[in-house]
Amino acid sequence: MGICLGGNTYKQRLDVGDMSENKSNNKGLGAEQAAGLQVGLDLGEDRYRFLVEQSGDMITTHAPGDWAYTAVNPAITLVAGYHPEEVMGKPALDYFHPDDAEAMQQKLMPAIHRHGIRTFRYRHRHKDGGYQWVESTHRSIRDSLTGELKEVIAVTRDITPQVEAEMTSKRLAEVVEVSSDLIIFCDAQYRVTYMNGSALQGFGLQALVDGGSLQGDSLRALLGVESFQKIRTLACRVAQSRGGWRGHLPLPSPRFAERYMELQEVLLHAPRGYSSKEAGRGDYYTLIMRDLTEHKRAEQKLQQHQAEIAHAARLMTMGEMATGLAHEINQPLATTLNYARGAIRQIDSGKLTELAKLQPVLGNIVRQAQRAADIVKRLRSLVKKTPYQRIRMALNPVCEEVVSFLKHELANQGVEVELTLAAEQPVLEADRVQLEQVLINLLRNALDAYAGVDRPKKWVRIATELKAKSVELKVTDGGAGVSAELLPSLFEPYVSSKKAGLGMGLSISRTIVEAHGGKISVTSDGKSFTTFRVQLPRVG
Repeated sequence: MGICLGGNTYKQRLDVGDMSENKSNNKGLGAEQAAGLQVGLDLGEDRYRFLVEQSGDMITTHAPGDWAYTAVNPAITLVAGYHPEEVMGKPALDYFHPDDAEAMQQKLMPAIHRHGIRTFRYRHRHKDGGYQWVESTHRSIRDSLTGELKEVIAVTRDITPQVEAEMTSKRLAEVVEVSSDLIIFCDAQYRVTYMNGSALQGFGLQALVDGGSLQGDSLRALLGVESFQKIRTLACRVAQSRGGWRGHLPLPSPRFAERYMELQEVLLHAPRGYSSKEAGRGDYYTLIMRDLTEHKRAEQKLQQHQAEIAHAARLMTMGEMATGLAHEINQPLATTLNYARGAIRQIDSGKLTELAKLQPVLGNIVRQAQRAADIVKRLRSLVKKTPYQRIRMALNPVCEEVVSFLKHELANQGVEVELTLAAEQPVLEADRVQLEQVLINLLRNALDAYAGVDRPKKWVRIATELKAKSVELKVTDGGAGVSAELLPSLFEPYVSSKKAGLGMGLSISRTIVEAHGGKISVTSDGKSFTTFRVQLPRVG
């Protein structure tokens, strides 16, 4: 298909006088097209026609009045889907998006009349009915003698991919700007080049929110030496070798006051033509931080609330165990009293006259008094309202102490405890009092499993085991078991298999275990055994 000329050739429509006007503005057509049109004046008509026909850009001419197509090259089929004959004689504005057609009439046409050349982006209707983004450079062709506008020549190209990419970039920029994360751009020398609104507010740079400058500000000045060194040595160095870094790096800084800021991601952007592994002076970084202050405050309130609930549960448990605890304390006190009274009687009767014979009696009194003191100390530690305190501790001694603490209750119900403890001491980080509370809840739950059950032998097995990344504690009883219907909801508040139970012990135990980064589960056949399994992160 040749150029549709409508009676005249391009060569006939252009002469040296026409093209000499605004020659300095030829760059508006694009270097290739402007050069092509200029050189075309000196070429033969056939050769010039060949160049226009082979162009990938749509080249058209238009009548000054209604901008009707007066000539169209074959590229219109590639660009817009039409054949040249389909648009010849029709106003170009008919193919514009209505909003763009209005702008064309109000701004572009008058500008072309005044200045001779203009470039315009607009949406052009494709033959398939949709719109595509194009860019046209329009140039006026005037009579060399009278200056009368004879025609307008346009070079048009499809820029839809470019516009879509720009729109995507714009949307991404808007997302970055309104993000609640603190986002900072900096170069290889750690000079800050951009901070989004959240970062400006987080760093207290209100003046910059209203359009100030970041020129010359460094990451060190913003964050302080300690946080800057952390970012540079721990995060950016990893990003240089891997292209990025992710983690949770607390950033203390005087600018943050009481707020809790955390670096969570660093992205490395290598200069164009270099890979992310080719670190150099042209690299720059994107730092993504998060203000976790409200999260931390909520976490602290939750921990405080959980501690209060756990404390209330311990008081309730101690109330339920009052009789047994009274016996536990009364036993060493009665023994101490008997030793003291016996010694007094022997002294009064004259049988005990040497101090050396009194020493074993006094030793027994001291041991029994110490035993009573230890019981009271354990009681106080359990019922005392203390803040959440994690310490490095061994699990086996906790199991032994809890069994000793409940031995009177165990003996009264005729239950024997089998301790199967790991040979290698399981060590973890935990709040000792809360961990004791979990074990007391599980052990007393095991005792309650024997209520109304006739067994020749009643037993509870406590076992500890070291896993690859965890410490496991298992409490198993041979009681009545838990029904399959109740198992899924056993750790929910107010759910209990006991008639008089409040259903809070296991719920509180789960809360404590999960607060320590662990998990608790239960298995049962519903008639002869129940096993509670607690898994906690191990240390070392």
